Amino acid sequence: MIHTFQDNLAHGRPNRWKCRAGARYLYVCEDGLVHYCSQQRGYPGIPLINYTRDDLRREYATPKPCAPFCTLACAHRASTMDFWRDPQQERHPTTVHT
Repeated sequence: MIHTFQDNLAHGRPNRWKCRAGARYLYVCEDGLVHYCSQQRGYPGIPLINYTRDDLRREYATPKPCAPFCTLACAHRASTMDFWRDPQQERHPTTVHT
């Protein structure tokens, strides 16, 4: 079940899941900025030293527009149990901080 997302992608079908990037896991680049993942640099683009619990909560609840066709197995695995957890809410676009 954990790998069915790959079958969907191979057949050009989107996946319905809750990506918790920016909360459950973070990608910190060489400039010390927090990004959703290695594929989505620039969002939210906040320096790690300024990344707060409020940022974690916001990103946990934020649906990611890239999620339906995400190819990152680690992201899918980290969010597997979230299918049953809190819904995500649409919000205004992220402001990129540099």
